[in-house]
Amino acid sequence: MRLKSYTAKTLPEAMRLVRDSLGADAIILSTQPAEDGAGVRVTAALEDSPLDDLYLGSEPASYFDLDTIAEALSFHRVPAGLFDRLIGSAASLSNEDSVMALAGAMDSEFTFATLPAPLSPRPIMLTGPPGAGKTATTAKLCARARLAGRGCAIITMDTAKSGGLAQVETFAKALDATLLRADRPEALPDAVLACGNDRFIVIDTAGANPFLDDDMERLKEAVSASGAQPVLVLPAGGDAAESAETAAAFKAIGTTAMIATRLDTARRFGGLLSAAVAGRLDLLAVSGSPHIGDPLHPVNPVALARMFLPGETAGALNSQTQDLKLWSK
Repeated sequence: MRLKSYTAKTLPEAMRLVRDSLGADAIILSTQPAEDGAGVRVTAALEDSPLDDLYLGSEPASYFDLDTIAEALSFHRVPAGLFDRLIGSAASLSNEDSVMALAGAMDSEFTFATLPAPLSPRPIMLTGPPGAGKTATTAKLCARARLAGRGCAIITMDTAKSGGLAQVETFAKALDATLLRADRPEALPDAVLACGNDRFIVIDTAGANPFLDDDMERLKEAVSASGAQPVLVLPAGGDAAESAETAAAFKAIGTTAMIATRLDTARRFGGLLSAAVAGRLDLLAVSGSPHIGDPLHPVNPVALARMFLPGETAGALNSQTQDLKLWSK
């Protein structure tokens, strides 16, 4: 299958370019707004000629359903530039399986990392916009540490939000976790020291507006004061451009990794990919529900590919969340 993209002021003009270039047998894979916001961008493909089966000196590539991958990426509103890179990379792979082809493409485009070990001496600081699910993620990280036989401590900076302190107190009690408050970045060093060296420490920050300088400067000071590893908590379902700008803002304060939340309340995940690219963030884990009993799920190229392909989502998460239906045509 040969792929090519065309940009024009209107959809009919783009379609004429497709027909003139690839002919009447061309298959339209996606239509998206042009990257500059003016016009439309059409990605089309042409099935290979039977003559392409003739080869000299090497085995031909095995073919999988590239249309399925293209339709999935289009459904999830993956931005045009990233869409083309993923499709081009998948098309270059010799693989009969769509999941593995997309996984290979994602492996070449994104970086993946494991969640910090419960024995890690460095605190984790969860950052993100309001309502991203930082407190629930804090609880899940502590639950993971407790299951590994490690004590845990929560330092909350989210003391102004109505009900926020009560929620974290409930989680801390259920997890038998030490709970401390740090209303200001300057209070963090003493709070971290008070936790001791034998506990897994998670710092739960207040929701920050990524486009408000005061909020981001306060977070930057908190990162510096605590010596923690900042991790962006970002909910699924966001607009791709908005998610990219959000990730870039948190990258500027030292954030290097991301945990995706609210997969159960979203149908399109293109924003998560956009954020990972724009922020150059390692993908750590995903969360399928706000419940502590539903753990964070480590993410790798195969699991990520399954999240994006129809009928594969259940395999991307473990048996506790196999009933999620995150794909719909």
